[in-house]
Amino acid sequence: MYVRLTGHFEIVRADGRKITFTSWNSVEIELDMFKINSSCVIRIPASARLQAKGTKSGGSVQSAKQFNRGDKIIVKLGYDNRLETEFTGYISRVNFTSPCEIECEGFEFLLRSPCETKTWKQTNMKEVIQYIIKDTPIELSDEIPDVSFTKFVIPANMTKLEALQMVKDKYGMTIFFDGSLLYAGLAYVPDKGTVKYRLGWNTIKDNDLKYRNAEDVSLKIKAVWIKPDNTKIEAEVGDPKGSLRTLFFYNVSSKSELEKLAKEEIQKYKYSGYEGKITTFLQPFVKPGMKGELQDPRYDERKGTYYITKVKTKADRNGGRRTVDFTLKL
Repeated sequence: MYVRLTGHFEIVRADGRKITFTSWNSVEIELDMFKINSSCVIRIPASARLQAKGTKSGGSVQSAKQFNRGDKIIVKLGYDNRLETEFTGYISRVNFTSPCEIECEGFEFLLRSPCETKTWKQTNMKEVIQYIIKDTPIELSDEIPDVSFTKFVIPANMTKLEALQMVKDKYGMTIFFDGSLLYAGLAYVPDKGTVKYRLGWNTIKDNDLKYRNAEDVSLKIKAVWIKPDNTKIEAEVGDPKGSLRTLFFYNVSSKSELEKLAKEEIQKYKYSGYEGKITTFLQPFVKPGMKGELQDPRYDERKGTYYITKVKTKADRNGGRRTVDFTLKL
């Protein structure tokens, strides 16, 4: 069966004027739930013809001059005009190249302005993030956990994005955007839906997807307990020579409980199943935070459900492809 790769690009300028186009050279999108930043690069012909609705085609214009930094952009891709929204964000740079190159960022673009310094004697993560994103159209997820902060300070000369990154780094949080929705909290918690894959059926390449047995996994967990006064207690469990994972815990009562929790976490990562990535077409649609149901027709016992943390999408004259990363077996 033959299908046609199609796309729709809508740009909303600061004055409210919309520009739409359906022809392009290539588009590359990267979404990663372990990074605050997301990216999209669109390449279009260096010249184009503008046409207002209800009129005949206008004159030729230079493509790069039609867009500006800060313009909002919505990218939709699919087959035969059955489109999914792949990226929503803002233009960060327009390169006068041939083809014209439009670089975009997600809603984190709105946080590149200075953040007013502030000190809290007692607060929580949700209140701090609400302060950072105030006066923006960014929405806060309902799934943010109740994590207390004591003597939290946003220092001077810091952008809002740097302040958000500080929360991520200091407290080991997973912080990422899903369009305008901002999630901050523990990893592997968001549930964005389920996608089904059958190896060799709706996948193009699975050479980078490796099967491993639980008994072959050598792992060491470094558990960090962040107390309400921001002091830290650490414990290490597992194989001293194993690959290291650092996990953060809150609301723990003692170091012995911390060690117990860390041992329980090891069992999540010591599983028999797949790890790695697959390459697919644009369908089925997928984004970070979704669960992937994987079937292997050769070995039925290897089927399982995995958490998807990173998706790279590329579409050009050769077609559309996704690289989908699997991490934790659920």
